[in-house]
Amino acid sequence: MKTFAALTVTGVVGMLLLKLLASLFLPILGMFFGILAMVVKFALIAAVIFFVYSMIKKRREANVA
Repeated sequence: MKTFAALTVTGVVGMLLLKLLASLFLPILGMFFGILAMVVKFALIAAVIFFVYSMIKKRREANVA
């Protein structure tokens, strides 16, 4: 009976620690993915601006020559 009680206490403490860890870890994980999405969005915008700039630059060089 002592073994069963020890296993029960270990399981309950393990579940409480898991819930505590999840309540701390999941918001941090969500914030990380939000920041990652924002960085990807800014990189995509910068790539589009660079592409448009390079196309305009090539067109101006062709007209000058």
